[in-house]
Amino acid sequence: MISISSVIGNIFKDDKLQEFNFEKMKISRMELEKKILRRTTDKGTDVGISLDAGIHLHHGDVIGNEEIKILLEQIPEKVISIKLKKNNQNLAVLLGHIIGNRHRPIGFENDSILFPIQADSEIEVFERLFKEIINDIEMNVEEKIFLPHKSADVHEH
Repeated sequence: MISISSVIGNIFKDDKLQEFNFEKMKISRMELEKKILRRTTDKGTDVGISLDAGIHLHHGDVIGNEEIKILLEQIPEKVISIKLKKNNQNLAVLLGHIIGNRHRPIGFENDSILFPIQADSEIEVFERLFKEIINDIEMNVEEKIFLPHKSADVHEH
C-alpha cells in the first residue's frame, strides 16, 4: 500500500503533468470530500489517503510519489439542469430560493443551473416544487461530472 498526504497537481491546470503515465482511480464526489480514504487503482495498487490539513481533492488531481502517479477521475452522477426560458430576475431569485431550501450544492454550465440528485424519485419532487414556474424553465436530467461552484458548495443533508 502506498500512503498519500498531499496532491501533486491537477491535470486540467498543469500541462507538465500530461507527460506522466498514470494509474487511474475512479472516485465519487462525496469521496473527494473525505480526508481519509482507502481505494484501489485501475491497476490494482492499494492506496491509503490521509490528507494534510487544508488539502482537498478535486476531479483531475494527481496524487502519488516518485514511483507512481495516480489520476483521480470523478464518477459522473445524475444532475438536474435548469435553464430559464426568458431572462427574468424575479424568476431567477425564486428558482434559487426553491433549490436553496433543499440544501443542494449548485454549479453553473452555460446558462444552466445544475444540482445533483441521489434518486430518480427526486425528479418528481422538483417537478412539484417548480409547478408554478415549470412553463418558464427547461428542466433536464443528465449524468455528468458535477463540479459545484466554490461559493455554493454545501454539504448535502
